Amino acid sequence: MNKQAVTLSVLTLVTSFTFAQKPIKKQGTPVKANVQTATVKKADPIVFTYGIDTVYKSEFERLLSKNRNQKETPTEESVREYLELYQNFKMKVKEAKLMHLDTLSNFKTELAGYRKQLANPYLTDKKATEGLVKEAYEHMLKEVNASHILITCTENAKPADTLAAYNKAIELRKRNLKGENFDSLAAKNSDDPSAVTNYGNLGWFAAFDMIYPFEKMAYSTPKGQVSVPFRTRFGYHILKVNNIRDARGEVKVQHIMRSTGANASAETIAEQKLIIDSVAQALSAGTATFDDLVMKYSMDEGSKPNKGVMNWISSSSRFPEEFKAVAFDLEKDQVSKVFSTTYGYHIIKLVESKPVAPFKEVEESLKTKVARDSRAESSKASVSARIKRENNFKENAINFKAFVNACDSTIFMDGYVIDEKKFGKNVLFSLGKNNYTANDFANYILRTHDHFEPGQSVYMMVNNIYKRYVDDEALAYEESQLETKYEDFRNLMQEYHDGILLFDLTDKKVWNKAVIDTAGLEKFHEANKTKYMWKERVRILTYSCLDEKTKKAAMKMAAEGKSNDEIKAKLSKKMTGAVVVTEQKAERGESTNTDKLYDKKGVVDIANENNQYKFNYVVGIVAPEPKTLREAKGLVTSDYQNYLEKEWIKELKAKYPVTVNEETVKSLFK
Repeated sequence: MNKQAVTLSVLTLVTSFTFAQKPIKKQGTPVKANVQTATVKKADPIVFTYGIDTVYKSEFERLLSKNRNQKETPTEESVREYLELYQNFKMKVKEAKLMHLDTLSNFKTELAGYRKQLANPYLTDKKATEGLVKEAYEHMLKEVNASHILITCTENAKPADTLAAYNKAIELRKRNLKGENFDSLAAKNSDDPSAVTNYGNLGWFAAFDMIYPFEKMAYSTPKGQVSVPFRTRFGYHILKVNNIRDARGEVKVQHIMRSTGANASAETIAEQKLIIDSVAQALSAGTATFDDLVMKYSMDEGSKPNKGVMNWISSSSRFPEEFKAVAFDLEKDQVSKVFSTTYGYHIIKLVESKPVAPFKEVEESLKTKVARDSRAESSKASVSARIKRENNFKENAINFKAFVNACDSTIFMDGYVIDEKKFGKNVLFSLGKNNYTANDFANYILRTHDHFEPGQSVYMMVNNIYKRYVDDEALAYEESQLETKYEDFRNLMQEYHDGILLFDLTDKKVWNKAVIDTAGLEKFHEANKTKYMWKERVRILTYSCLDEKTKKAAMKMAAEGKSNDEIKAKLSKKMTGAVVVTEQKAERGESTNTDKLYDKKGVVDIANENNQYKFNYVVGIVAPEPKTLREAKGLVTSDYQNYLEKEWIKELKAKYPVTVNEETVKSLFK
């Protein structure tokens, strides 16, 4: 198990009294002024002190409540148990800090990683995200067949080129509305290379099959209508919705294919057709199974190792339409007739089908997809806008214009060195108490590694990167304020901070020490070996012999009381290893085979099987005896760790004397 997994385990199990977590509220209660906080602290009763440090009721009660039903009053027993655990925890963390474990780079990196995860709920627009997830599911329930015309225009195109692309899209839409055929317009005018052959038709698609702006426009345009021009990162589009249908879910089919290839000769096509027809005839006559025919005839190397069974196919997937049309028209276990696609000839059998899953089943996976998809940018923009409103965001348009004027395309080239005098420390915008300068932004541009392409506008590139920069810095600013603004977040971060320290120090003092301190482990075992005892056991010698003749001779000698060495020496003269003897001691209940031997003595035959010739010799019952360290290593190590833990606690209590305020403790369970 890696360190991260173990740390999470510690956070949730070893110190569960501290780290049991409730779901994080996105908008916690902002912390008030320090004066009020100080007033609350002054009125907060003491639960206990350790050394010169103090634990107050508010802290103790908050963490105690995480491990109980808040509707029930905690019992005195549970409070006392938790009190002892928490005292030990606080002393260990105090010790870790005195050892400066929280200054180590590994600790800081690990805590920063957890902080990033915990901060995410505070840096997303929950309502917007929920809307995007529900919208994605609604799109999953329908499939759209659409055609489009693309007029290419990069995101950073010059304003004149952008306007020209937009006007061209407008003009093409007008021509269609006046009666010109959309397919013909697409084939002649679209910058999508495939439009020459498919007339702009993109086939059927559903949620996440297209970039989000395209998907959204397709689902919001009525059937038979043509959209207004809209922009994606590829340029301007107009699209026509040809058809809309209910999503058909997914199917799994078994597949036999005879491949012809795109440029196959008439002779090859006829040859493959003859073969696939013979396969269909065999299936119809029942002279061979589908599985057998797959293995003998199918040329689909992807599915053949799985007896022709393919992965799940959705009706919006990029399979040939002819293939999907047949697959989704079959009943379970029904076999299709021979049909063809551009790949060749096919016969398929429906193995299984399933509809679109209910929302609750796919909600979490949709959240993940939405977070990774371009649609998440709208949620990010919403959060950024809120942060700017709350923190008095101000831009200096004059300074930004001066920055843009100072830029040329070289700033996007590898190896560019910033001239600080050129850009200066002019403030481009402010957020809260922070100012963000021209030099800051110039360094951000270098970190983005955006490359300038011919025909692009330096102004548009800088402007688009600037928008990203502002949003990124707004989110970074909000993240830096989380401990100050939200008490829930601050408390949780403290718990993770202390939990990682606890893991590191406990590993050093207890867990790893018990593993590497072999002398201490041996000494502990010797002092406590009566705790690790074998029960009464039967001692059994098992003889493995070369053949039946050797077995009979060995059984006779064993019955006569001959020793192992005597038996092996005599019977292994001609062939080394003719007799091999193994010994075992088994407790009652260990296995049915050895249990049968408890009441036996001497030679006990074993039936010959698979050319194995064996017999047992039951020596007798062995009295209870201590296990060796090797035999009890796991238990001894665990007990040694517990011993080290207790001794460590004694040291800590001596170093940090604990004083409990009984009046406050009693108030917790009344």
